[in-house]
Amino acid sequence: MTGAAPDWLEARAPFDDAARQQSLPLLESAAHNLLESTEPGSTLTVVDLGAGTGKSAAWFRRHLTPLLPDRQLAWHLVDGHAPSLQLAGQAFPDAGHLLSMMSDLPAALGEHLEETSGRPTPGSLLLTCSAVLDVLTQADVDAVLTTLTRYRGLGLFLLSITEDWHLDPADPRDETLARAFADHQRWGAKLGAHGGQTMAQSARQRGIAVETSESPWQLRAPQDAEFIHRFFTERVDAVVEAEPGLQREAADWLELRTRQAGGNEGQGLSVTVDHLDVLLNAR
Repeated sequence: MTGAAPDWLEARAPFDDAARQQSLPLLESAAHNLLESTEPGSTLTVVDLGAGTGKSAAWFRRHLTPLLPDRQLAWHLVDGHAPSLQLAGQAFPDAGHLLSMMSDLPAALGEHLEETSGRPTPGSLLLTCSAVLDVLTQADVDAVLTTLTRYRGLGLFLLSITEDWHLDPADPRDETLARAFADHQRWGAKLGAHGGQTMAQSARQRGIAVETSESPWQLRAPQDAEFIHRFFTERVDAVVEAEPGLQREAADWLELRTRQAGGNEGQGLSVTVDHLDVLLNAR
């Protein structure tokens, strides 16, 4: 995993939180399964993967805790990027911290849990993450699924970007730029926009129960103009890196969209960015 820029994670946090409200039914389903498979007073092990700045784990703790009465929650943060893990640890000082690449997760997490909170009982482990599956490889997905089956645990993976975005008003260049961005995100064998679908499909092939839902960002101009501009700019930078021949077309598109985001081009711009949520149950 490569750590995302902390300021980008901070900028997107309110939009992630708003989108995750649509993920609450899956969260409630996960909590229900954890209650069914454990006894009152027992300890549940919650491991946030690709912990970033710790905001993902903080969101899960805030919403999970009231749903799990009479259970003790032991939190752990995992990231392969040391500076990110340090930031997450500062935001979440009572959690265990594990520096590990995702492909090493089964062995590394096993050793870490044995040294800290102990081996989870079957059905008491929950793996979580937010906006991480797109940067994984197939080997990483296999490692996550091996971990889940080993502990007969649950996985709740939110905000996985897909290839779909919807802009109103539309522009003929939207689809071309979306395709080029999706190609860029698959560099280095990363799954990119197929991360969520690949996790779900790979889990089904192992006999793991799968539930999915959608949690799109809903961006509106002009109130979200600053974030929209940054979001578009970073997408255009990635597009040009993937396909330099699109530089002029992408620059013209960005100029138009920036004017629209600021409310300076007539009809107000709205942007819907689709995400896929995946709940896995290996019990």
